[in-house]
Amino acid sequence: MNQRVVVIIPAKNVASTLGEQLAALDAQTDLDFRVVVSDNGSSDDTRKIAEEWTARHGGIFITDSSHRPGVAGARNAAIEATQEELILICDGDDRVHPTWVAAMRNALARTDAASGPLHAFTPGSSDPEPVWFPDGLPLSMNFKPFLPGGNMGFHREVIRCIGPFDEELHLGQEDVDFGWRMHDAGFRMAHVPEAGIDYRLRPGWKPLLRQQYRYGKAHVRLYLKHRPNTPPVASWKTSARWFWHWAKQLPKATREGRLRVAVRGATFQLSRVLESLRHGTRSPL
Repeated sequence: MNQRVVVIIPAKNVASTLGEQLAALDAQTDLDFRVVVSDNGSSDDTRKIAEEWTARHGGIFITDSSHRPGVAGARNAAIEATQEELILICDGDDRVHPTWVAAMRNALARTDAASGPLHAFTPGSSDPEPVWFPDGLPLSMNFKPFLPGGNMGFHREVIRCIGPFDEELHLGQEDVDFGWRMHDAGFRMAHVPEAGIDYRLRPGWKPLLRQQYRYGKAHVRLYLKHRPNTPPVASWKTSARWFWHWAKQLPKATREGRLRVAVRGATFQLSRVLESLRHGTRSPL
């Protein structure tokens, strides 16, 4: 007998995209699940859109997580408000592929947690974007695997064992922390090619740079939380060499339409270096 599935969507100010994600879930090959939208204090029409879908589709519910700001708090509040054994999580600004739920359910019949590839795209941009993690789970700091927060599934037993998402990591990397704790606790994690999503990158330069700058800071804070059980850190010389290599490649990246990719990586690394200096430490690239 199939175990019950809940799909959790942490949502804040995603009125312009939430309908696409709900439509993608409504088009699944496996429709035996319910959806919980965790409204994390939206100031736009996110809740209204979710309520409209709730009225049309009895399997969609809304929980208020505004008292626990941040994506980790939104996920935790929804998990605590549900009882299904299989927990799938996606984001309100992405689109799951039609086989996402079925592939996740099949994978979780033989493993503890699972994720799939991210088909990155930037709305309105013609810049080519690669498929992220097409062949296996990602490694943060080239160290341990994790499940990207917008494409993950796991048994409720995982939460019972390792605890909830860390709400202190409000700048990001809470998914990496969660994956590392799963790994350390001995839970099995699988990569599922059929469980893909369309991963929406930030359009425009300002949102993109702000996001990557925040992620660079979060990277250092993740490192500080798990130190000393982390990989060797990069020297200042190594970091300088990375930036020099990036600068040399910039003209070619611009010609080939990869400028956003190059600047995204450089912003992340610059933020990482500055945050490391602020904490008087060094951190892995």
